[in-house]
Amino acid sequence: MAKARKQKGDGGGGGATVLHQKLCLSIDMENQLIYGYTEIKVLLAENGTFALHADNMTIRSILVDGETVEFDYSPHWKNDGDQPNWSSISCSKTAADAACSTYISSLNREAVPNLIVSSERSVKSITEQQFDKNSEKHEENGGRLEELGGKPVQTSDDQAVNGCNGSAVEEEKEKEEENGNGNGNEKNKENGIETETEEVKNTKLIHIDYILEKAETGVHFVGNVLHSSSQIRRAHCWFPCIDSATQRCPFDLEFTVSTNLVAVSNGDLLFQVLCKEDPSRKTYVYKLNTPVSAQWISLVVGPLEVLPDRNDISVSHICLSPALSKLENTISFFHDAYSCYEDYLAAPFPFGLYKQIFLPSEMTVLPTSLGASTCIFSSDILHDEKVIDQIIGTRIKLAYALAKQWFGIYTSAEEPNDEWLLDGLAGFLTDLFIKRYLGNNEARYRRFKANCTVCESDVSGATALSSPAASSDLYGTQTIGSYGKIRLLKAVAVLQMLEKQMGPDSFRKILQVIVAPNRASRTLSTKEFRHLANKVGNLERPFLKEFFPRWVESCGCPIMRLGISYSKKRNMIELAVSRGCTAKATPDFDSHANGDIREGDAGWPGMMSVRVHETDGAYDHPVLPMAGEALQVVEIQCHSKLAAKRIWKSKKNAKLDGSDDNIDASTQENRTSMDSPLLWIRVDPEMEYLAENHFHQPVQMWINQLEKDKDVISQSQAIAVLENLPQLSIPVVNALNNFLNDTKAFWRVRVEAAYALAVTASEATDLAGLLHLVKFYKSRRFDADIGMPRPNDFHDIPEYFVLEAIPHAVALARSSDKNSPREAIEFILQLLKYNDNNGNIYSDVYWLSAMVQAIGELEFGQQGIGFLSSVLKRIDRLLQFDNFMPGYNGVLTVSCIRTLARIARRVSSSICLDRICELIAPFRNMDKPWKVQIEASRILIDLELHHKGLDAALLLFLKYVDEEKSLRGATKLAVHVLRICQTNTDPHLNDQIKLTTLIGLLHLLAGIKAYNNIFLRHHVFCILQVAAGRSPTLYGVPKVVTAPLVVQDICSDQHTKADSSIPQPSRPQEPSTSTPSVREVLPTSGPTKDADNISNCSERRNVVKIRVKRTASSSKASDADHRDHSHGGRNENEVGPCSSMSVDAPMVGAANEPLNVSNHNVEEQNSCHDRESRMSASFSNAKLIDRHEICKELQCTADSRLDALPKDQFSPVINPLEVVDKPGSQLEGVSTIYDGNPAPESMNGLEAKERKKDKKDKKRKRDGKRDKKDDPEYLEKKRLKKEKKRMEKESARKQQEGEGVPSSEQQNIVKSSGSQEVLPARPPAPVRSSEPQVSSKEATVDTAQTTAKPKIRIRVKPLQRQAGGS
Repeated sequence: MAKARKQKGDGGGGGATVLHQKLCLSIDMENQLIYGYTEIKVLLAENGTFALHADNMTIRSILVDGETVEFDYSPHWKNDGDQPNWSSISCSKTAADAACSTYISSLNREAVPNLIVSSERSVKSITEQQFDKNSEKHEENGGRLEELGGKPVQTSDDQAVNGCNGSAVEEEKEKEEENGNGNGNEKNKENGIETETEEVKNTKLIHIDYILEKAETGVHFVGNVLHSSSQIRRAHCWFPCIDSATQRCPFDLEFTVSTNLVAVSNGDLLFQVLCKEDPSRKTYVYKLNTPVSAQWISLVVGPLEVLPDRNDISVSHICLSPALSKLENTISFFHDAYSCYEDYLAAPFPFGLYKQIFLPSEMTVLPTSLGASTCIFSSDILHDEKVIDQIIGTRIKLAYALAKQWFGIYTSAEEPNDEWLLDGLAGFLTDLFIKRYLGNNEARYRRFKANCTVCESDVSGATALSSPAASSDLYGTQTIGSYGKIRLLKAVAVLQMLEKQMGPDSFRKILQVIVAPNRASRTLSTKEFRHLANKVGNLERPFLKEFFPRWVESCGCPIMRLGISYSKKRNMIELAVSRGCTAKATPDFDSHANGDIREGDAGWPGMMSVRVHETDGAYDHPVLPMAGEALQVVEIQCHSKLAAKRIWKSKKNAKLDGSDDNIDASTQENRTSMDSPLLWIRVDPEMEYLAENHFHQPVQMWINQLEKDKDVISQSQAIAVLENLPQLSIPVVNALNNFLNDTKAFWRVRVEAAYALAVTASEATDLAGLLHLVKFYKSRRFDADIGMPRPNDFHDIPEYFVLEAIPHAVALARSSDKNSPREAIEFILQLLKYNDNNGNIYSDVYWLSAMVQAIGELEFGQQGIGFLSSVLKRIDRLLQFDNFMPGYNGVLTVSCIRTLARIARRVSSSICLDRICELIAPFRNMDKPWKVQIEASRILIDLELHHKGLDAALLLFLKYVDEEKSLRGATKLAVHVLRICQTNTDPHLNDQIKLTTLIGLLHLLAGIKAYNNIFLRHHVFCILQVAAGRSPTLYGVPKVVTAPLVVQDICSDQHTKADSSIPQPSRPQEPSTSTPSVREVLPTSGPTKDADNISNCSERRNVVKIRVKRTASSSKASDADHRDHSHGGRNENEVGPCSSMSVDAPMVGAANEPLNVSNHNVEEQNSCHDRESRMSASFSNAKLIDRHEICKELQCTADSRLDALPKDQFSPVINPLEVVDKPGSQLEGVSTIYDGNPAPESMNGLEAKERKKDKKDKKRKRDGKRDKKDDPEYLEKKRLKKEKKRMEKESARKQQEGEGVPSSEQQNIVKSSGSQEVLPARPPAPVRSSEPQVSSKEATVDTAQTTAKPKIRIRVKPLQRQAGGS
């Protein structure tokens, strides 16, 4: 028998390892009393102590190897004397801080074992004193047990449960010792480390006798049903154990109940035996040989009906008597999923008999509560053969729970950081079932929508799958709430990417290796899976070395923005690609988990494919690298030849009434397709990457993709683009309508087309989309002769789903006044009035519910207000009908009261909301279905929010939670209020939450109700965080916390959340965020180095400092930027563009020579400043040095921010005051030193670079002029400029002829158009000049001639933007 791996010290037990555990319970349903004992066989550590988790119970005695020992027991649930003091709470932020402290303290306390057992012998245990105080109560309980046939409660444990389980404890001990010895021998054979003598010496058998009275957590009494829940760290609330996922062992289970009840638990049912003392009681004996953690032990006791599966598989379906008929219909498919998994994994079900138990929703804590070989579901998912809408969802839920038996329970995570892997494998297995038995279209569509959801939400480190800060540090709360769902979807997507890389056969072999019965360990780690991907999946180590850190250990998904340009001459496609990341730039506690590579600098491993659909066929091109430069241009060669150009001639008999407009518009849209062989292009067609793709192609190509591509993902993408076009055209509406009428298309995509038609229904298209929707519905559901709806006929299931969505789509149509058109209101009322389900074999409850919900979407304007009374009468009639003849799960009543509340909010000015509240309040009564009660409570909270504000809604929520008896109902209310707070984005409204309300939420968070329901507790914590403007997660909260009763007076946010960051500019316009290197300013021979490390000299040299100053409008931003970036670091809080640069150059030249500064070089070094900003430059601190100390080095320090646009979009031109007479030789002979390596003596590289840049500039100017040649304004400006130049030349020529002044000097005083004034330059190399000059040759420096620091001012020419976008 395989044994549990030795615990690593973080799961309790004091370093001991549990080898086996036995649990025996006697259950008194009438008095809600559980009496029992557990025997734990452990391998103790050297200190001889053993630590357990136990809570919510009374420990009577503990024996170690049959001898009473000392123990220390401090239950968490009784430590209520330390009530938190919320006196320091002053605002929502301090309340959020207190919530963090309280929540983390509770989680820390629950993770620590609180039952310490010593192996030494004791006279009297600590809790025996407590037992003496409560002896009277226990004697009374013992008397009750005597009446039930059991023996009274005794101090001795030897004969405590003889009457309960019908067997002697001594015999069980002997059997247990035999089993334990066998287990020990197997462990010696497997490990080969410990000898048999050492193991027997350290192995102890611990016997704990306890009583459980009126249990409220772990197990729950609801009427005549007892059931457990798989809440995190709540197994120890109904039996002592090591409540940790790292401790796994086999279990023996015995439960004694009344003979009219059935006890269902884990493992195989060995036998049932009647009690010898009381034949009215029966004992169920189960044995679970597979090692599992205590969390997966489950129990259900009640008057259950057992339905064996009729397809010869080891499955039992169990429910209460009223749901038996629905159960038979629901599980008819289950053998398909069961056989599908066994066939794919090539392994039988690991636990022998699988048991599915369905209980009413008001009894359960979760919709699905997992256990080893068992699973407890809500009976809401059961359905009869008449219900259509519930089928798909029910089958997927049951299939996923079955997959979790293999991955999650049978094979468990080695560490909390590995839980994502088991969740992802279970989801992968579920997708396999969907693909085989629900269709490939259903599987692909669901995966596409799931990937879109992940890309939208994967913005912070909280969604990093294997990051310690987002998994093990969160105490298991990472699986709760919306973040848990996102992590699950992302895990499945990552595994599907790996399957695409290695192939389906190799991936299947890996899963078969994991679940193989002969595998030594029953745990799985990310490291081991990575090893299997290399050995079995044949993936290379370099790829895996990049894949796992990027996709598993960090957050963020790629954002790909692409656009195309077709070159007819070369028959080539130019694809412009911009790569970004969804992760927000947020300072985080775990910088790696938050994605330091979020800007896409490092990228992602692999190549993304582009599929080009041409006239000759489709061609795949894996040409998009996911790493490297963020901005790229990729060329793709077309295979098809361009057809001969057809000349379109206008028709001779063209109609003048506009009936040919459609043809003309189509001709215009087809222009791109006619000029190229391209039909449409797709990016990543096989979903090989979890990426958010934004592709831009002509509208006609999107229409082609919708009409001709058979892939559901391609069709959905085309509909999404066409729906959001800024200008809608008739061809787009016609394409959507044609797709809606295509019965061969997938029904979910047809529903999307219907909603897209509703969006396109506007005055610009004469409400064409609305007319198409009504026409489509009437063509299928109306009698053409009488113009009325025919009786319902739902035999065509896909068509049923499409037609069911039409009323809701029609209700979304809006006219120019933002109200619903009169035609839409009349159409929906007609459907509701004449609905007839006679003769239909299927139920129309969801059909009617969809129509009622459509009414809730209508906007009643002045034209439609007359229909309001008729609408209310129809809703009232449906409510009465559903009350007298209850439908399926109260679905129709829920839709009716929800619609009434929506109508009341929209016309609240004319209707009193208090009257609506009085109408809905009776639906909270206990005689109503549970779903109706919860929905009524949520609606009343919404009305309170609309009428009185957020604070009143939170107070009503606290009231309803206190009144709610079901745990799941309280959780649903908390989830609803959390959504309200998240949609309430106005911070001023959050500030309106009163102090008493905040303290009430904190008391709920720290109270016993939240302790009994960890899901309620987590969502209350999230509500307090969202109210303070933070993310609803523990991620990012410091682990070092203070006690909640000493909350400091902090009104500012102390805990930085991942989602509260400053959003970055849109990704396509983002350049690289790295600081420009010297290579961007000056070519060097040394290696590249950051700007802040350019100067590596040991001493400070006398230099000339060039300081670029901003104008007064941006001086403050520059100063702040200079302070924050004095060491070259980025300022994350600065979003706007900012720039500061200083160039330190040594003085080379005589003091009596003017400073020779090249206009070219100043422009090169200031090319990184903000566009459209006016700057001034000044030369200061011109320190003159001795010629023997001249350093042939140019030191540059630059600090610039490029957060808005790429560098090539702005290049300011600097016109210095002093224009050099020899521009070609300004830097000749000046050698540079960079990083210790000498620079080349000539500047040929710089000149070549400038020549290349000049060519590009000229080409860009030519392209811009070519684009502007038809612009009248541009032509007029050009003519005026030429005229002005001609006049200036004429004036200069006349002045030169009359006065004899050189024209070259005269030209220096000419003021160019659009530039600042340029002062005349001095003659070349004046002898008596006080201005320093950098000469082309080395010269001696005369320091005596310099008495003051010379200063030269340079004015910067503002950036001139060209209209062509260059």
